[in-house]
Amino acid sequence: MKGRWLKTANGHGGRVVWLSKAFELRRYRGWRLITFIPPALLLTVGCSKADGSAEAADVDVSVVSALFAEGFNGETSAGQSTSGAPPGQEVALQDSRAGIPFDRSRSLTGRVENAMATNLGKDFSLRFAIADPEEFVRSGKVRGVWERELAARGYPADTVAGATALMFGVAWELSNSRKLSVADNAAILRQVTATLRGHQLERENDEQRQIQADIRLTAAGLWLEEAYLREPYPEQMRELSDAVHRDMSTMTSNDMRATSVTSEGFSD
Repeated sequence: MKGRWLKTANGHGGRVVWLSKAFELRRYRGWRLITFIPPALLLTVGCSKADGSAEAADVDVSVVSALFAEGFNGETSAGQSTSGAPPGQEVALQDSRAGIPFDRSRSLTGRVENAMATNLGKDFSLRFAIADPEEFVRSGKVRGVWERELAARGYPADTVAGATALMFGVAWELSNSRKLSVADNAAILRQVTATLRGHQLERENDEQRQIQADIRLTAAGLWLEEAYLREPYPEQMRELSDAVHRDMSTMTSNDMRATSVTSEGFSD
């Protein structure tokens, strides 16, 4: 069924909107960037409340993400930071529009988390070590994990580029059982930011941008929490590594173990 993109809830009580638009693919020297989260998002908007407060709404995400279908080799420059900011933020500081920023809505974040919590068994092959992964996501605990990690890597908050770079950086680290350096993280952000420049998401509203970002951030937060719990147990870490590698291949058609990180970011 041909659908259309999610629009901001605006009083259409009981209306169901399917997000089934085909992904737009962008080639970037060998890697292909799919900048929209996959189709199966369903927004069911309930009736408006009499007091004029936000409408009740649920976002059902049946597929986590499909971001890079073939990977990409970036050509961004690795210029030196002169602002005193963490290296990963230099590009974002040069242009306030870079990386597709948005004004975050906490209520929308909660809706995305609730939707993802409902679909964890479909979206992830991992057997979670988290005692109650659905509650971990639905309660917002996962939010604290990715917020800390964005800050630790010097990634800008509330941008599609920062969320994308975090998800792929975490996936690469866990798939390869290696840590990225400060320079590596900065290169990945530069690469993603450059790839997103001029994309139609720049013309979308904040809600569209945030949905794209929050799904990626939630996936990264789950993997990071699993890594924390499993760190003392080598066999469990191997299980996590294999699951992340497998799921990234399913979600994005990328073999993260066949991908290297250079001064320009990810490379085939």
